[in-house]
Amino acid sequence: MIDIHHHCLPGVDDGPRTLAESVDQCRMAADEGIETIVATPHVLRGRWKNTSRTQLTSILDELRGKVGENPRIVLGSEYFFAHDMDEMLRGESIIPLAGGRYILVEFASNAVPPLVREPLYRIQLEGWTPVIAHPERNIIFQSKPEFLASLIRIGVKTQVTTGSITGEFGPEAQAAATDWLRRGWVHVMATDAHNGTKRPPRFRAARERVADLAGEQIAQALFVDNPKSIVENRGLVYDPDLPEASGNESGRLFSRIRKMLTR
Repeated sequence: MIDIHHHCLPGVDDGPRTLAESVDQCRMAADEGIETIVATPHVLRGRWKNTSRTQLTSILDELRGKVGENPRIVLGSEYFFAHDMDEMLRGESIIPLAGGRYILVEFASNAVPPLVREPLYRIQLEGWTPVIAHPERNIIFQSKPEFLASLIRIGVKTQVTTGSITGEFGPEAQAAATDWLRRGWVHVMATDAHNGTKRPPRFRAARERVADLAGEQIAQALFVDNPKSIVENRGLVYDPDLPEASGNESGRLFSRIRKMLTR
């Protein structure tokens, strides 16, 4: 299994503080069956910059030296959304997942800024694919699921947290994750692990739960096939089309343009 959202680099954000803690966390991940980790340090203005590939690669190499080859660790980031993200990408200030064209994008848990569709669509015109991190933990997406669906229709992908599907982030997140899983709105599962105690890298129980809810084929897609596609910078294996909402003319336009560009 492959974990595309994992805070395992020491001393760079609110993940592990020391190298020893990072090593323990990665070994816990291996015990859960995780073969590849994408290290995703927060990129948040004013708090965690984490835009220097040289610095982060140096930290990653030190961690690899202690962990060994199991699990394999590659570099990415979790970018806190801002409307100028297309400029940030051109300036190479956002590190894509595994060096490909997928960008992990985070929103605050209690808000989504206005006018987010245009920036998320605009970066797709430049060849990037945005992946929204843990939307099921966001109260706006929870209360307005059709808003999330409208973003999926224009090409945005979603990453749901394994702990949400097993109830570790509360009943609201679990209900949203379960509902969206059944609707085909979930593209990849990931741990969003931060440490070995309160936010450990748990995978097995979530995979079993997803298999119970949606079948083994979907579990395979969300825990293995789609994460592998992201790490290898390919199109997703599992990427259901969403029916258009009635009266959603702008969504239809975005969808038609996206299909033309991806032929």
